[in-house]
Amino acid sequence: MKRAIFHLGSLDLKQPFSKQSIGSLLGLALLVSGCQTGTPLKTVGLDNPGFMNLWGTYTHCKSTSDLGETQQAMGKLTTAALAGQGHEGFVLPMPQQLERFVATPANRLAVDVHAMAASCSLHAGQIAFSSGRIDLAREALAGVITLHKENQEPTYYLAQANKLLAEMENGVQISLKTP
Repeated sequence: MKRAIFHLGSLDLKQPFSKQSIGSLLGLALLVSGCQTGTPLKTVGLDNPGFMNLWGTYTHCKSTSDLGETQQAMGKLTTAALAGQGHEGFVLPMPQQLERFVATPANRLAVDVHAMAASCSLHAGQIAFSSGRIDLAREALAGVITLHKENQEPTYYLAQANKLLAEMENGVQISLKTP
């Protein structure tokens, strides 16, 4: 009969190969591999379709000069920024028994959705102003101010919106004085 040597710590045990020892080894191998080959609860892809959709809306807003399209993109981005949804939630893959002990992670993006919305709104305001649509320009610029209410320090977008609003007011006053 063949003999195998198993090292357990400092003990050397010599046992013959039997159905029981082979079954134990196979069971141990199955247990170890079963823990690693189980179906994942949910895999997280590298690209986030929610964020990518917002990014596509932002780039389209900045690249177009069509007033209607910029207004539509401005609405989508502003809604997402005010709702605090830059992307869909991250799902941490873990066993269901542990999920109740873990808090939902905060959404973190490498970009500021408020800044994206403000930039698009500023662009929409500039296009509306250039098209002579003062009402739409004011609405878009007011959106920039709304997005930055919480900021303690003035931002570039807020400064640009206030500058364009001041130019619009000066233009209205000059047009009222001119016969």
